[in-house]
Amino acid sequence: METETISFTALYKFWERNTPGYKISNNTIPGEWETQVYSLSSYGRGTEEALNYLYSKNPSFDAFIDWLGQTKLSEQPAVFSDVSLTAEDLDFWDRNGYLVVKNAVAEEDAVAARNAIWQFLDADITDPASWYKFHPEKKGLMLSFFQHTALEVNRRAAKIRQVYRELYGETDIYLLVDKVSFNPPETNFYTFAGSPLHWDVSLQLPIPFVLQGLLYLNDVTAADGAFHCVPGFHKNIDQWMAALPAGASPRVAALNELTPVAVPGKAGDLVIWHQALPHCATPNKGKTPRMVQYITYKPVKTVTADIWK
Repeated sequence: METETISFTALYKFWERNTPGYKISNNTIPGEWETQVYSLSSYGRGTEEALNYLYSKNPSFDAFIDWLGQTKLSEQPAVFSDVSLTAEDLDFWDRNGYLVVKNAVAEEDAVAARNAIWQFLDADITDPASWYKFHPEKKGLMLSFFQHTALEVNRRAAKIRQVYRELYGETDIYLLVDKVSFNPPETNFYTFAGSPLHWDVSLQLPIPFVLQGLLYLNDVTAADGAFHCVPGFHKNIDQWMAALPAGASPRVAALNELTPVAVPGKAGDLVIWHQALPHCATPNKGKTPRMVQYITYKPVKTVTADIWK
């Protein structure tokens, strides 16, 4: 949280909406979901993490608030950075809608997060058979793993927050507490479990200026399951959608018409992209799992679409 007070009304509505036996109010306020996400993040909690807790425990509202407070965010002091993007960085960003920020965190911090994921999975880099074991918190490539000191250190990296501030052109932003990703190599018995080219936002135009980001926790080449996106698409998504045949689904059309490019990186590099860019992970043809931590800051006053399209 950067400036505003936590909204207990928003938290109550989030709890109520996701608690069995409670009647959901129909008077939805514009921006209500974003306020709820912001309030959860103010406690250092991820949205999926909170949903999992509510569905599995069915707690009272007071118990929910107590659970939110167990992250002890107050013990994590804010840090600042004087890093500035170069004119070359900003030009690349403007043209392509994405940017690779080199050494966004120290290599040892990337290694620490990597080790935390191995521990969470009860797996080992030296034991390939362990990479493919069932884990209840693994859904496709995504791991519902939110709370660990190593992950929090990376989320609060001064350089990362400053880059987001510069790209947004404002300081009133907040940290979205998000998951990690584990993409092991394909084998004769394991095929890629990720999503094809997609957007994580409604395609109701105009697409709001909101950024997304991921931190590479190990070195990733184009063949190692690298992040892919369609460069520059933030500049022509309006025209592209207008040219689609009547009734055509833009999400389906993207799979047939658009060609993403690989965005490789080193351990500790951050990839930031405009949410209007279609993007995806890719099959890992390498020798070790690709590991990623999602780190995103959003404006406190985020505009969201009225409908999902």
